Amino acid sequence: MRQISLSYKIINRMKKVFLFFISLVSITSMAIANDVVVTNVSLINQNTSGPLNTHYSDVQFSISWKNSWRTSTNESNYDGCWLFIKYRKQSTSVWLHATLNISGQVSPAGSVVKPAADGKGAFVYPSANGMGDVNYNNATLRWNYGNDGVLDNEKVEIRVYAVEMVNIPQGAFNLGNASLESYHFKDGASGSWFPVTSENEITCGTASGQLYADYYFTSLPTIPAAYPKGFKSYWIMKYEFSNQQYLDFLNTLDQTSANAINSIGATGSVPNMVITFPERAAVGITPLNSLSWLDWAAMRPMTEFEYEKACRGANNTPSPLEYAWGNTTLTVISGGTNIGANNETWLNGNANYLTGGPYTPMRCGALATATSDRTQSGASFYGVMEMSGNALELTVCANNNGSTFTGNHGDGVLDAQSNANTPTWPSLTNDYSMIIRGGSFASPNFYLQMCNRSGGVLYISYSSVDIGGRGVRTAE
Repeated sequence: MRQISLSYKIINRMKKVFLFFISLVSITSMAIANDVVVTNVSLINQNTSGPLNTHYSDVQFSISWKNSWRTSTNESNYDGCWLFIKYRKQSTSVWLHATLNISGQVSPAGSVVKPAADGKGAFVYPSANGMGDVNYNNATLRWNYGNDGVLDNEKVEIRVYAVEMVNIPQGAFNLGNASLESYHFKDGASGSWFPVTSENEITCGTASGQLYADYYFTSLPTIPAAYPKGFKSYWIMKYEFSNQQYLDFLNTLDQTSANAINSIGATGSVPNMVITFPERAAVGITPLNSLSWLDWAAMRPMTEFEYEKACRGANNTPSPLEYAWGNTTLTVISGGTNIGANNETWLNGNANYLTGGPYTPMRCGALATATSDRTQSGASFYGVMEMSGNALELTVCANNNGSTFTGNHGDGVLDAQSNANTPTWPSLTNDYSMIIRGGSFASPNFYLQMCNRSGGVLYISYSSVDIGGRGVRTAE
């Protein structure tokens, strides 16, 4: 058997993707609360039998991250990582998305490696209950390179990307509130919260048992069944994507496209653009550019129902004016050390917002420590970070033009202008289909309330200093 030769091998260390040449840089750990590192990437076990479109090689790697968990009580959920592979033929500068086989992978002891049915990536997560740092060695994913048009003897460069995720389990939950959050969801007659008990269509209106909101909600009679309600299990990024993750996206584009959508202050030229504060949440990007990143990573945008489910959890009674961590305790961050670095920490506070704050995004996960509780770290019920504050959360509106969204995943392939092109996604032809939630470093405190919808709907070309991005995938 002939091995596919590599022009060079690349490893990635992420929560925020860092790319290093194995032959040039040794790997060291980072003194931050949460981090994922992918090492020892190689191509092994090449198979050249049968038609070319069935030829494959296994991508072997090791992966580790900090403060992992899996529990079957209370939250009954777990964290993990979304893995996807980009490759470049040595003869071109074009980066393409690798197609994975749904079988043939190797799951190291203590882990599950599960490719997605569409072949666009895979999840790795703990196989048993526990909490703490994890290290899984010699995992493999089977790359169907022949199906991607790569010949048996071509030289390729591969990049394995890993993004920390949180699994949100299937279950009914309560949407909205009965308190004073602006434009919150509620029962049309009683004004109380609205139970979401399935993925079936939802009737909207002012009668009992119908869903209603005072604003950013048109007179459409129903929200279709295909619109993701949050009842079904899904995965959500543990953090807003960082400057470095957005930069790694830019570095796989052509120079013209990278320049056109570089709104994070990156400098240099593709494929070696750099950024001053790689650890910070990426902000200042348009919704359109955020969608491009999600399509590139084979994820999708979340709906505003999924945002609230990830914050509140299943079957929990809403609390008046609550933030993502389930209560009204709110203190702005202060006493920052190593600001902008990979070990940035804050002595005081549990959220980054306007009043008294630094007026910059903080490092993703900066408030989480090995001993912090949900309120201290600003974590959601399921352990998702910074859902209130730091960067604005982009969600697909439940009514207005967003109700036609069906939850299709991106396929890793963009259009000629490097824009997302996934069917039913928000686009230039159906503007006002996204609504911002959760507040930001530039928002007053009431914007951070998890049921508050006063941030409003947006054109997807709209630009603001505090718009960020976070992706989801429907669980399988």
